[in-house]
Parts: sequence; C-alpha cells; structure tokens
Amino acid sequence: MTAKVLVVDDVLSNVKLLKAKLTAEYYTVITACGGQEALNLVVEQQPDIVLLDVMMPGIDGFMVCKEMKDNPMTTHIPVVMVTALHDTEDRVKGINAGADDFLTKPIDETALSARIKSLTRLKFVIDELCLRDKTNAEMNGIMDRSLIEYANETYYGRILVIDEDMSQAKRICEILSKQCFRLVEVLSNPINASSIKGDYDLIISNIQFNEIDGLRLCSELRSKPETRYTPILILSDEGHNKNKLIKALEIGVNDYLVVPLDENELIARVNSQVKRKRYQDALRMNLSYNAEMSIKDPLTGCYNR
Repeated sequence: MTAKVLVVDDVLSNVKLLKAKLTAEYYTVITACGGQEALNLVVEQQPDIVLLDVMMPGIDGFMVCKEMKDNPMTTHIPVVMVTALHDTEDRVKGINAGADDFLTKPIDETALSARIKSLTRLKFVIDELCLRDKTNAEMNGIMDRSLIEYANETYYGRILVIDEDMSQAKRICEILSKQCFRLVEVLSNPINASSIKGDYDLIISNIQFNEIDGLRLCSELRSKPETRYTPILILSDEGHNKNKLIKALEIGVNDYLVVPLDENELIARVNSQVKRKRYQDALRMNLSYNAEMSIKDPLTGCYNR
C-alpha cells in the first residue's frame, strides 16, 4: 500500500530524515516547513495523511490541525501529530484540535509504519464513501448524509476487550466509558474468543496470554467471517519483540498500544479504529442501498422489472 504523505516540520533535518524513511517505503512525500505553507499544500495536493510537528513558529501544529478539521475540503485527511512533548495537557489539546494520532520524537520506525498504514486505510475508505455519496447525489439528486453521520458517531461503537489481566481490562473500560463508548465488553478467557458472537466495531486484545499464542488468536479472528473486517488493536509490553509486532501487522492487526497505557493515546487510537469500521459499514450500506435503488421503484417499493 502506498500513499501521499505531507511532512510538516520547521527543522530541515527532521524533514529530510522522515522523507528518507518514507521514500524508502515507496510513499510519495511532499514537505512543508511552516504552518501556512502546510495549509496551502493540504488544499492543493490533497495528501492521504499529514505528519505534523507541534512546535513551530507562527502557526503551530495545533492551529494547523484545527484549521484543517474545520475546512470541509480537508476535514477527512488524517493528521498525526509529531511531538517531543509528553505532557498530558498537550495531548488533550491535540485531541481537541482533531488529531487522529500521535508520534513522539525520536520516532520509532515500527510505530511510524503502523500509524501510516492504519490511517491510510481509513482515508481510502473515506474517499470511497465520499465518491459513492457524490455519485449517488448526481444520479438521484440527493445526498444521503445519514451514512456519513452514522460513520462519525463513534460513541455508539461496540468494543470487545480480550485480556487475562482483569485490572488492565477494567481500566480500559473505565477510560472508554468516560469517553462515551457505552458498549464495552470484556472477555477474560482468550480460548473463548473463537466463539465470539456479535458485531463489534473494535477488538482490543493483549498479545501475551498464558495458554495460547496472541498472534494465533489474531489470525483466527481475521479468518472468521464474523470478525474479518473488525479492526484489531493489540496491547504490547514496552520491551516486546519488534519482529512480533511487525508480524502482527502483516497478518492483519490494525494498530498497537504499548503498556502501561497512556489514557489519551488509548482514546485517540480507539476513536480512529472505530471510525474506520463504521465508515466501512456505511460504505457497505450505501452499496446495498444503490443496488436496491436500481431494481425498485423509489415511490412504491415495487420491483421495476
């Protein structure tokens, strides 16, 4: 998967380093050294994702992100804030500005790859949904906004937490409940995950279990029709084998979180993945609606052939 990435940083050496890393992974990279230049390029170039430095003179990263999210032409473009700041207040400020994700300097290459791939997939789904919405409007003279509204209502997301560590699972539930995720369920025995019933918007799973391989569990979830399209967010210890994380991403895991958990990072990543799942659902609903419109009379509901 490739994508067009906009790198924004006022330090030229940081820009060159990120550009070299991303170019080596076959991404198309455009760069900006200031906030206003970034805003202009976002409108002109329509990148698939923006890597945005927070600390910049003049228009800082928070202001750039907020202006992007307030502009209908750029609101759908994912923004990853790149910062050397660890302060909770700054992360909250980033979330409030509309940031989709965070990366902390110095940037870990595994984290960089995971965030870009995850958010790029989300962007492609959004683009497809918007294109079909536009086509539907041109054909029928209407724009079914209910689908996009549905996709943005992440607080109705249904989340499953698979974790033998009940204290950690309880903390995840408490954090997500505070953010209005009303349907958070916990499965303490991963062996029972093979018989999961229900349509979840996100599965959060530990990667380390006593009796089964966490990656094997993720692979099984990907192979089942009920959970094939459900985003998976795994929990990994800080000192965990990076090769195992890379393997997890290869078999279909969407993102990962390092424990001990950072509350704001958990919220940002869960929001991103739930939104992606709901956009996918909205896209399928739109396809079904268009198929029905092609064979039924819209006034009577009778088949037209």
